[in-house]
Parts: sequence; structure tokens; C-alpha cells
Amino acid sequence: MTEPILSDADLATYRDKGWIVPDWELPADVVAEMRAEYARFLEANAGVAPDIILAPHQTNGGSMGVVGSEKWFEFATHPGLISIARQLIGDDIILWGTTIFGKPAHNGKETPWHQDGEYYPIRPLEVLTIWIPLDDVTPENGPMKFIPGSHKRHELFSHSWVGGDNKTINLVCDSEHYDERTAEPLLLRAGQVSFHDVYMIHGSDANHTDQRRAAFIVRLMPASSFYDHALGAEIGKQHPAQGYGIRPLYLVSGEDRAGNNFKIGH
Repeated sequence: MTEPILSDADLATYRDKGWIVPDWELPADVVAEMRAEYARFLEANAGVAPDIILAPHQTNGGSMGVVGSEKWFEFATHPGLISIARQLIGDDIILWGTTIFGKPAHNGKETPWHQDGEYYPIRPLEVLTIWIPLDDVTPENGPMKFIPGSHKRHELFSHSWVGGDNKTINLVCDSEHYDERTAEPLLLRAGQVSFHDVYMIHGSDANHTDQRRAAFIVRLMPASSFYDHALGAEIGKQHPAQGYGIRPLYLVSGEDRAGNNFKIGH
């Protein structure tokens, strides 16, 4: 039995704030390997805008048709990450997505205030997001910011469309649902890791510095929830790049408890 990484105090913080940054970090050699793999990934996908790239762990191209690598699946399922995830969402876990936010120097786009689960075809909606910086995150280069406690109602708040190509997303959480003055920035070293709840309101500023601020994101769900590919296909008619109807599922811990389909997308 693996020794728990999170303390009772850590778990209480997660329940109260909606996110946690453990004392545990990815080993330095793994971080170096991730950075090297990202350099190869950018070279192999030179024609793809680096701001947001979906499913680098898929070798079949995924919904964006990128040249992926199994290395990203290895990174996403690092034993330390999965051990922490078990403490937060239980022993039965499905990996259903990965993303790389490139946040390049000088023109890295902002990510407006939002909730991750607005379009997720998962019922009941329970998702754990792991956020792994590949570069040091500073106050200046567009750190992710959380609204503490905004997850507690387990409610998806109203969002509105805001135009402009200077954003990674255009569906923005309506301002009556949060007080931006309470926001807390996530300032991390490369290799530190944060975990946050699907109902958490969060966002990030643009990056106008000389330093890139790339991050690798892992999406996990408890295997007691059902990933509805048919619903995902309907959602995908409006958001085809997300590929919700063809996302492959991977059981990375325990057992499937909800009759999920592990054949689609593979």
C-alpha cells in the first residue's frame, strides 16, 4: 500500500479552497524529460498555434490532428500524481484528456475567468484537473488564478460569449458569480503540481514577458461517473476541436463502476 502523500490538513485545504499544491514535486529528471519532450512536440507540430493544444498523449492525432507521443501518457500517469488523485477522488480513476497550454513569451493569450466543466459530457460531473508547469510561474508571466471556495456549491454558473482572438477561450463566467479581488495566483516552480476541482472558477492573464509559461494539464474523473460520448458528439457540433465525442478513456486505477466505453477513440 502506497504511503499517503497528502496530509489531513492538505485534504481539508482542498475541500475548503478547491485546490491544493502538495509539498510533493515531480522528480527533477522527469521535469527535464518533459521539457525536452515539449521541445520535440513543438518541432513536430510547428504549424499548430501553441497556446492550447489538445491530447498530446494520443498517437492517432486526436481531434486537432497533432503529432502526439506516448510519453505524455507516461507523464500523465506518473505514480505520484495518481497516488494523490486517489486521495482526492477515490481509487477508481479514468484519464480522459490532456492539454498543453503554451503561453509563449510576449504574446501568450489570456484565459478569462471560467469553470472547466461547462461542456464536459460527464455525469455526474466530477473531474480532477492536474496542472503541471514546465516553466517557473511568476506574477508577471500569466499565472493561473483561483477564486477560493468557488467550487463549494457544485454548480456551473452562467457564462457569456466574449469575442476576440486574444483569448484561449471565449466563454467567460459572468462577473456576479465571483469577486476578482479575492483571487489567489498560483506561483509555482517547474515540477510543482496543483490539483483543482471542476467547479473552481479560475483564469490567467496574458504573458507579455520574455519568458514562456508552458503547462501540461491532465484531466481525471472518478470511474463512478459516466463519460457520455453521445452527449459529447452533440456538444462537439458547436465545439468540434474539442473532440468530446471521440475522446479515448483509460482506466488508470481501480475498476470502472459506470459502464464506460473504453473502445471509442483508440
